[in-house]
Amino acid sequence: MKRAWVSVVIAAMVGLLLSLPLEALAQAKGPIKIGGLFELTGVFSANARESLDGTRMYFDEIGWKVAGRTIELLVEDTEGKPDVGLTKARKLVERDGVHMLMGIVSSPVCLAVQGYAKEKMIPVIISADCGFTGLTMPGKFLNPYVFRWSQTGIGPGAPAADWAYKDAKWRKIASIASDYPAGIEVNAIFARVFCELGGRITSEVYPPIGTADFAPFLARVDRTADAVIFFGPGADGLRFGRQYQEYGLKEKVPLMDLYAQVTHEPYLADRNYADTVLGVYSAVHYTAALDTPENKKFVPEFKRRYNRLPFDNGPDGVVGAKAIAEAAKAVNGNVEDKEKFMAAMRKAEFDSPKGRVKLDQFQNVIQSQYIRKVERVGGELTNVPIKAYHNLSQFWTWTPEEFLKYPTLADLKGKMTDCKQVLGK
Repeated sequence: MKRAWVSVVIAAMVGLLLSLPLEALAQAKGPIKIGGLFELTGVFSANARESLDGTRMYFDEIGWKVAGRTIELLVEDTEGKPDVGLTKARKLVERDGVHMLMGIVSSPVCLAVQGYAKEKMIPVIISADCGFTGLTMPGKFLNPYVFRWSQTGIGPGAPAADWAYKDAKWRKIASIASDYPAGIEVNAIFARVFCELGGRITSEVYPPIGTADFAPFLARVDRTADAVIFFGPGADGLRFGRQYQEYGLKEKVPLMDLYAQVTHEPYLADRNYADTVLGVYSAVHYTAALDTPENKKFVPEFKRRYNRLPFDNGPDGVVGAKAIAEAAKAVNGNVEDKEKFMAAMRKAEFDSPKGRVKLDQFQNVIQSQYIRKVERVGGELTNVPIKAYHNLSQFWTWTPEEFLKYPTLADLKGKMTDCKQVLGK
């Protein structure tokens, strides 16, 4: 009798659970916890806050709920320091019980966190500037738990080189890049494509991150070059842009701003900055001037909320958040089943403020890249898109196998002026 009674109770409970709507079952599991790793202090702070603003904006749009489950975003400041980033990741996973991590601007922080994430089998959705290419390429750093929806160091460098050679007709380029992995890689891929087309790099200079005075580095720039390419993150871009103009180079040697940290949209609102950026070229995967339905909806709302024009990290934050929501929806909110959740994320494809996005076979974003020029439009400075390259992978026009036959990009520091070494000949 006792066994029969227990069986009846169990059957009743199962029946009750089966009768509950999916939303009630989802709520019973509690919130979907996302650990946000953002560099809210230090040289990367503007980029991190922009990505975080975009992330929150998208979650606001969907009411902080997906597949019947509430979304909870727990944010930690990595300070742009690898050891701090790793400590914060451990705290989020082991103490706060997050289901996944997202964000990350700094490549060194990415490198510190990715090994831990692989060990703990925690998905990492990169929705900010972490551009170290090895995380999503065959090799020792390739990590099946990393999903990069923002960009890599290769992103704008290759199309910028293509445009520079074919459209601008530049043949000699002086290279300046911040001395860290992403800085070296973005200028190195420019050098590879430019050399392959027939151009050459005539000088290369590497100021450290956080450089206050660029004069010693500008003094080493080849004045006979057709143009200068520059990459420096965050506030370094602002300082470099001002000093490039003050040093008297802007009117003599055109500037191509890779990743648009000199031509950063919020800076354009400063009328005193006009002399610094008017006419400067840039290459990146977004501009607020894009004429698409998604961007026309996004920009006014972003301006209303934050009182500034968005730059690329804002849409990156939106895309990272939407990728999480789309994958969670595809598995009916069951993000605890990591394999199914990650499989759903690999299949995600959607339109966004920066264009159509999806992942390649190594879980890196395929998206558009834009060549831009700062012009006056309606009395305001604007990054006007002058050429678009759509549906670009991290391998440019090469296959993965062809790409990997070339020298590793990070190893090209100090060798870019020799096209034979750049091309591995």
